[in-house]
Amino acid sequence: MKQLEDMMAESEQRVETVKIPSEGATLTGKAYWPKGDPKSSVIIHGATGVPQLFYARFARWVAEQGHLCLTYDYRDFGASKQTHPRNSSATMADWGLRDQQAAFDALLKLADTPQKHVIGHSLGGFMLPFHSNLDKVDKVTTVACGQVYWRDHHLPYFFMVILFWYLLGPIATRLKGYLPGKALGLGADVPAGVYWQWRKWCTSPTFYSSDIGGVLPQMNPNPYKGPIKIIGFTDDETAPKASIDRMEPLYKDAQIIRQTLNPADFELKEVGHLKAFTKQNEALWPEILEVS
Repeated sequence: MKQLEDMMAESEQRVETVKIPSEGATLTGKAYWPKGDPKSSVIIHGATGVPQLFYARFARWVAEQGHLCLTYDYRDFGASKQTHPRNSSATMADWGLRDQQAAFDALLKLADTPQKHVIGHSLGGFMLPFHSNLDKVDKVTTVACGQVYWRDHHLPYFFMVILFWYLLGPIATRLKGYLPGKALGLGADVPAGVYWQWRKWCTSPTFYSSDIGGVLPQMNPNPYKGPIKIIGFTDDETAPKASIDRMEPLYKDAQIIRQTLNPADFELKEVGHLKAFTKQNEALWPEILEVS
């Protein structure tokens, strides 16, 4: 009965396909509208290799709370894929700078709401300090987001990291011309340029600092000063505490709230790096959106 009610509620929601121009690419997004005038506008910047469809349940729930929610896919990925990943020149900088900024600008055009809330999952949170449109952002929440260095990880997950960055990942990417994420159990294929830049940052103790002033611009001289909630999980092996600690200096002018959530406190079995947005973990959603 509950499943039938959920299906009926979803069918009543207005979901609009949005085309987003982004400096050399066109992104495809979905706008989830509330029944009345939206109380605020929310955008979800997704994690690396995670399609927007993964966030659909959460986005529908956000709309049910009275907010407009925009999801989208990065260039040459998911619904925004216009060529095979092996033919793509996309980099992580393209995804985190050009595409994230373009998507946020698209959110602003959809509706004029009192508040604009950015939710960044993993990659979706650590590129924001470079964005030029930070003055339009009223609130930020990062979820399982950290400046990850390969030595941060603990056994036995550490061995998987070594394979991904130093053996299977590089070999497979060179052979195929893209990261065959599906074959490697990651769920989605990723352009080679995204993988190589991702690898460079995660195998450097300074993450992307050496690229600033080169393939990355200088950080916005007018940094974000509003409220930001940095959420981590005790069972997240991909973004351990040490990596999340490195987020705070990126937002040193902001009003920071740190939360390290234990799944057991919400009567959940596991959350890890990706599952905060899944239906079975919806008990976490008010923490992410901060519904009052």
